[in-house]
Amino acid sequence: MIIAPEKVVGLTFELRVNNGNTDNRLIETAGSDNPFYYLVGQSGLPPAFETALMGLDAGKKFDFTIDMLEAYGPVEQEAIMDIPNAVFTDPSGAFDAENVSIGKFLYLEDEQGDQHRGKVIGLQADTVTMDFNHPLAGFNLHFSGEIVEVRTAEADELAHGHVHGPGGHHH
Repeated sequence: MIIAPEKVVGLTFELRVNNGNTDNRLIETAGSDNPFYYLVGQSGLPPAFETALMGLDAGKKFDFTIDMLEAYGPVEQEAIMDIPNAVFTDPSGAFDAENVSIGKFLYLEDEQGDQHRGKVIGLQADTVTMDFNHPLAGFNLHFSGEIVEVRTAEADELAHGHVHGPGGHHH
């Protein structure tokens, strides 16, 4: 069976990234002991990822690069913001230094009630600098691995838009 719409794909992979100034740095793996599974068309990955694997079947190896512009795009300076420290205080007015530190990812809500995930990249006297770009923005993505399984998605997987594990739901 080949990878096509409405199929579930299991694969092993290594993901290496570079931004044109760095060597390919390994940032994620999925080995044969814990393969990565996705529902074609519902993976949440860049479309170029799924396109590169279309037509392959179990046992096939892959090795491809997705250019940053087809992945998560360039780093956008307007997505890096200084947020007033008051946003990060508890009801008594104390700054939450335990949870607001360099490198931490936080969720903030905008005026419309939408949540946005950002990384703390700077702490100043009156503000916290946060980067709301995708963590892989600005990077070319290099995937290599092997397809371990391709199967027809079950009706409930298609209805829910994601793969269910052995025995049913795994939300």
